[in-house]
Amino acid sequence: MTDTGHFKSDASPASDASAASVAGRRRRPRRRTRLRWIVLCVIAVVFGYVYIGGSYGWYNMWKLMEQRSRLQADLEKEQSRVRVLTGELELLEGDAATDDRTRFELERRAREEHGMVRDDELIYRFPAESDSAESGSATTDSTGDRTSDPTR
Repeated sequence: MTDTGHFKSDASPASDASAASVAGRRRRPRRRTRLRWIVLCVIAVVFGYVYIGGSYGWYNMWKLMEQRSRLQADLEKEQSRVRVLTGELELLEGDAATDDRTRFELERRAREEHGMVRDDELIYRFPAESDSAESGSATTDSTGDRTSDPTR
């Protein structure tokens, strides 16, 4: 008989026991490798959730950074609005008797927002093009209000 390496050709009871133990050893490593793969997959899934999908994950952090940039843009817009309103407040709080700019601003706001006029002024109101084209029977009185009574 020639020795062919690890395998012997003689079938002795000792070799049957060793063959069974070799077969058993082959099965155990397969089970262990399967268990290792399962453990590695579970670990990979856990790390994937933690780093990608969790509350401190990549996706959530990306959304938070976008929200932060939107909020910063809104903050800058509101800060500029505050500066404008503060400037208007300072202008309107000035003394109208001594400051020409304050007096001018107060008069402009009274005219535009409240329709006020001075005693010696006369206001001319012209109807819009769409108003004059709607009905020819209605006329405007001296105040510019539309009326159907031509005697006014």
